[in-house]
Amino acid sequence: MNKLIHYRRFLLLLAMLSATSFGLAQKRLTVKDSITHEAVPFASVYFGNESGGYTDEKGMIAIPKGAIQIRLSHICYETKSIAKVTADAQTIYLVPKSITLDEIAVSAKAPKRIKDKEVGLMKAKTQTKHKGANGFEMALFIPYDSAWTETPYIHSILASLDYSTHYQVFTEIKTPIHATLRFDLRLPNAKTGAPRDESLIDGGIILPSCQKLGKDGVSLTCPIPFPQTGVFVVVEWITTAQVSESCNLIPSLNMTLNEKENKTWNKKAFRGMDWIQEQNEPAYQNEEAQDFYKGKTPSAKLGLRISK
Repeated sequence: MNKLIHYRRFLLLLAMLSATSFGLAQKRLTVKDSITHEAVPFASVYFGNESGGYTDEKGMIAIPKGAIQIRLSHICYETKSIAKVTADAQTIYLVPKSITLDEIAVSAKAPKRIKDKEVGLMKAKTQTKHKGANGFEMALFIPYDSAWTETPYIHSILASLDYSTHYQVFTEIKTPIHATLRFDLRLPNAKTGAPRDESLIDGGIILPSCQKLGKDGVSLTCPIPFPQTGVFVVVEWITTAQVSESCNLIPSLNMTLNEKENKTWNKKAFRGMDWIQEQNEPAYQNEEAQDFYKGKTPSAKLGLRISK
């Protein structure tokens, strides 16, 4: 009889602990495509208060306590805001963007390579580096060369990355978090000059955190003709770890100071900020930074491999 009583008490205690744990559990969102109902991985979720995160491979994300707003965005989907999560688990559907890009035609057949060439800043001298951060994007504008007698095709995206755990000489990342990277190509906005919110390569190319980028970069599935408006090479740092926007992520992006005209832009999604030109970055405006960077602002070492 005593054993039965103890067993029942044990079950009651277990039930109470389970209920408490369930009540303390974070609410979760699952993000899916409104047409296919498939999960949308690596969608950006902004919570307000300069915080945010990304959905994982299953399209899921935990909503932290104190979230003052929930705004979901993805390069391939319409941005969506919801007032609150009404249940412990909720599914949100994103609507795919309807995009018309008159300025460029995507080739379904890879052209025969005649002559390879690199454009961008890959060969420039590395003079500093920019840390990776969650929800951070950096872009380099590469103009169309009027001297080209025929339109070249873009085959690969290139980036000069640093996988060391040192941000600067005296600053070491003690607990390194390796980011997933999204590489993309975007046209410039005709009014602002910033990267547009439409991808030229179907949402970009994902490089998993377990994989390092080699000297050949990432290859496009289908090469595309170089837009005559010029094109932005974009890299985005992604992690599903619950970290602040200020947390250093691996890899860093190598930068140069040699460029007369800075064509680099950056975006801090989890600070609620849109694209700004690198020379307008507040971090470079004080006297100490001006002295350190010799009166210049860093340019991103990104590039493209093209062929005619």
